[in-house]
Amino acid sequence: MVKVIALIARKPGLSREEFRRHYEEVHAPLVLRTLPGIRRYVRNHVIGAPLSEGPGFDCITEVWYDSMQDYKASMAVWGQEAGRPIREDEDTFLDRSRLALFLVEEEVST
Repeated sequence: MVKVIALIARKPGLSREEFRRHYEEVHAPLVLRTLPGIRRYVRNHVIGAPLSEGPGFDCITEVWYDSMQDYKASMAVWGQEAGRPIREDEDTFLDRSRLALFLVEEEVST
């Protein structure tokens, strides 16, 4: 299983509430309707940073895929015409200059 972790900051001028509402009500449903192969999609909205003055981002997003092949297929759609609505929507609410993306292999301890 592979996972994408994204550290996302809101666009200047948007409140945390506006950012969260747009992400949950508009963007997340759009992603789930458009991109194939997503196993799980979790948005962790930051509400505080107890050990620092602030995290510098507003959401930690996690997207799970069963395989690297599923991830690549999803990203292929994102980059094509079918993914254009997602890319355009991202431009309305997130600050791409502060976006950090990580592709990871998850290890779980129980």
